[in-house]
Amino acid sequence: MRGRHGPRRAAPGHPRALARGARITCTFEQMGPDGEALGRGGGRIVAVPYAAPGDQATVEITEPDRKPARGRLVALREPAAGAGEPLCPHFGDCGGCQWQHLDYAVQLEQKTRLVREALGPGLPDLPVEPAVGWGPPWGYRSLLEAAAAAPSQSPALGFYAWGSDRVIDIQTCPVQHPANVVLLEAVRARWPRLPDGPRLRGVLGRVGSATGEVLLGLAVGGRLDAGARTAVVRALLDRIPGLVGIVEIAAPPAGHLLRSRRSSLLWGRAWVREEVAGVRYRVPLLAEFPANPRAFAGAVELVLGALDASRDDTVVEIGAGIGAYTLQLALATGRAVGVTTGALLAAARANARHNGLENCTFYARDVVRAVEKAARVRGVGCALIRPQGGALAPAVVRALRRAGVRRLAYLGRSLRGLDRDAAALRAGGYLLRWARPLDMSPHTSRTSVLMLAEAR
Repeated sequence: MRGRHGPRRAAPGHPRALARGARITCTFEQMGPDGEALGRGGGRIVAVPYAAPGDQATVEITEPDRKPARGRLVALREPAAGAGEPLCPHFGDCGGCQWQHLDYAVQLEQKTRLVREALGPGLPDLPVEPAVGWGPPWGYRSLLEAAAAAPSQSPALGFYAWGSDRVIDIQTCPVQHPANVVLLEAVRARWPRLPDGPRLRGVLGRVGSATGEVLLGLAVGGRLDAGARTAVVRALLDRIPGLVGIVEIAAPPAGHLLRSRRSSLLWGRAWVREEVAGVRYRVPLLAEFPANPRAFAGAVELVLGALDASRDDTVVEIGAGIGAYTLQLALATGRAVGVTTGALLAAARANARHNGLENCTFYARDVVRAVEKAARVRGVGCALIRPQGGALAPAVVRALRRAGVRRLAYLGRSLRGLDRDAAALRAGGYLLRWARPLDMSPHTSRTSVLMLAEAR
């Protein structure tokens, strides 16, 4: 295992037959989209966590029937030149970060290559610009989602091990905003002293990086009664600097996802104040909002540069959430229209009012109908698509084309389906000009992609 104290070196040997438990020598060439390094050994491609491009290592095969086969790192024969020293003492056990053992420049190189490969089948000649990141790549994450161990496990509050339901008790996390680490420690220290009640399933935290405000969410397996609510507030109120609200969240019965649409305010208010690139936001705990404010500000600049919209233009954003990008577009253009969900509509409109933006409108309706309505009010020249899951519907692309959209920025958060969505844009009458990876989540394989398309 690669860790803070360096790898163990294996004695030379020869690969044995590729079967479960077999130990082989692998030479690793690149990182894969799921975070593992991909290497060759035993006549197969093998995916191994915590290895690095350029490593030569002894690997034990754990899942020989998968494609690629899976293995675990046993010992390094020759470490890669681009390997770095992870800052986190939990790295190698916690599954939150996958790439802390890579120099940051190598991470960006690998994300560029991943985007090229994701687009390659349908767009082998599309220019892919080098991935861009916004440093420092530490202490950036303003959103915390931590899990509590199940009753059958040892008590722990933290993150899941890679590919496992086992929760790692996290004492520190160098990618989290420091206020979230303090929040987690406060809950860890105080929760066991509270009267018996519903089981704690997890902890959510959101920090306003520009304001220092902190919002705490407690995901529980039932409902807290009045006495338990009072006890929770009294136990935590003075333990978390900057705390502005405590929210009770109804956790789903099972699974890793701690977020829920059902929540209730125990104390304070249900949002933190944030400010990014001159726009003020009120961000609820469960809202979709960029978790890396530094990268968000950089992405805004790149999106505005790609669209090159004028003060006479109307810009439509699909997947607007609480207006993170829509409000930025409203500052730079004549009119911005955001298409969001019913659950987030009130928060989006409140953010527009909070900034005094009268040229910003939000709809929560069928995307095609929303685009058609925006075009009837005033011609639409540009669009920003931020897919929230699922395929980009051809009907949406056709509606944008009919509305007169001449320049379109696509900002996706997943490599899977990237070539499919690119094909939908091309089929709908758009010519893709370039793609650029954006690193919104350093030390992980997660890669955002900005693509520019123009009407043919």
